[in-house]
Amino acid sequence: MKTKQELRLKFENGDQPTQEHFWEWQDSYWHKDEKLSNNSLDLVTYQEFTHSPNDNTEITGTDNIIIFPEGIKIIGGFRFALTSQNRITKVQFPKSLARIRSGAFAGQYLTGTLRIPGSCKVIEANAFAGTANNLTELILENGVETIEDFSFQLSGSKNLTELYIPKSVKSVGQNAFNIPSLTTVSASNGLDLSNAGIPATAVIMRYVDL
Repeated sequence: MKTKQELRLKFENGDQPTQEHFWEWQDSYWHKDEKLSNNSLDLVTYQEFTHSPNDNTEITGTDNIIIFPEGIKIIGGFRFALTSQNRITKVQFPKSLARIRSGAFAGQYLTGTLRIPGSCKVIEANAFAGTANNLTELILENGVETIEDFSFQLSGSKNLTELYIPKSVKSVGQNAFNIPSLTTVSASNGLDLSNAGIPATAVIMRYVDL
């Protein structure tokens, strides 16, 4: 398969690309309707050190960071094994993602920022639920529509204080945002959050969905 640089040389000003050149260009990319085989996936994973919660000079082990490749539409249907080799602290989702299955990252050790792309329409029940997480920011991009029961039950994320729910969200399940540390939540007028598990002490600010 030709590289992007090789393909560009066929389409410079003054060139006369042939049928074969166009076919080479098309064959170098995945069509959105194609099923990606395991051999075609380049799942980027790398490790980072974990430190003692009481001493940042003490290393206690390693966790994994996963970057899911473009073209993937659904993640989950299973729960990542909670072994020392499969602890996950950070994930990066592709713009092609459409759904996260139930329990896909439940019980994991996610830290820092978790960003859900707007292409992901459905986040199923318990997708990120757990007590070991330590997120400081949860970003839901506009485009997310359904957040099922207990999806973001993040009792371990004690520094996650603000949440913005985009106007695209149509349904929020029971205890979907059971995050005790929340102090401020922004959501569109009319979105039912009565059973979302948001702490009573949090301020819910409503905005107009224009």
